[in-house]
Amino acid sequence: MRYKMTYVFLMLLLFFSIPYLVTVFIGDPGKEQEIEFDTYDSGYKVEIEEGKTVDLESYLWMILPGQISLDDEEEALKAQTVILRTDIIRRMGNGNKIKEENLPYERMSDEKLKEALGSKKYSIKDHARKQAVSETLGEVLIYDGKYIEPFFHGISVGKTLSGKEWFGKEFPYLKAKDSVKDVEAKDYMTVSILSYGKILEKIQSEQDADMKEADLKSGLSVSKATKSGYVKEVKAGFVKVSGTKWAEWFSLVSNNFYLEPYKGKLRMICLGKGNGLGMSQYGANEMAKEGEDYQKILKYYYSGVKIKKLSE
Repeated sequence: MRYKMTYVFLMLLLFFSIPYLVTVFIGDPGKEQEIEFDTYDSGYKVEIEEGKTVDLESYLWMILPGQISLDDEEEALKAQTVILRTDIIRRMGNGNKIKEENLPYERMSDEKLKEALGSKKYSIKDHARKQAVSETLGEVLIYDGKYIEPFFHGISVGKTLSGKEWFGKEFPYLKAKDSVKDVEAKDYMTVSILSYGKILEKIQSEQDADMKEADLKSGLSVSKATKSGYVKEVKAGFVKVSGTKWAEWFSLVSNNFYLEPYKGKLRMICLGKGNGLGMSQYGANEMAKEGEDYQKILKYYYSGVKIKKLSE
């Protein structure tokens, strides 16, 4: 009897242990495991200096901290990773290598990231960025058989900007999408105040314009903008400047801004962060908090796209 009970006990133990053992030793077949970046070869390279390349997948986790907060939700980080991979592959054209100088991204060294985060937080966030790459390995965004131009921005003004409204031509995957929680972001509105003298100084240095301060004051306005306030053109005296360039000149976080006199100076009030096109990172993070995965996030912000692997 004792031996029979022992046999039954062992059989029950084995029965309940099998699922655990499968998970530990085989892994979840529906989930990518973190890859060995030191040896992984995707077939796509980024030349970071003369004669020295890194694999695309390794390059992605190196640039990810400069493009999105690593404090964001896991699914938001994955969405951003797919966006970056898509853009780099798109820029490669028909090749499989690109020079870093031809990319608008900057790598962040381990030392710099550790300094910014502290040693304890660094180990957690380092794992998060590498996991975001591993779990989206090789995935890119396709529309009608072609890589999309995956615009993205930090915070929308409650609704993203359609490609047609901004560019004047149809971008079928860039439709205006509600992103209403963005207006709740703590840095949704930012204000910059400059003297007219400083503004004039910048215009003259960039445009070599012979203009008086009085001319600037009397003729400064937003002359062209979208319905939601993204500035296409600023008129400054007899000079016309694109809204994007104006935002760059004066370090504005968004090209959705308006101008108003304030105590003898000019106040520039920005709404949102970035160009308003494509995925809102804030909105993506809010969707992730509500349980949406990265694929659903991407397919929401980019209409009609497919997510496919480079190996397919």
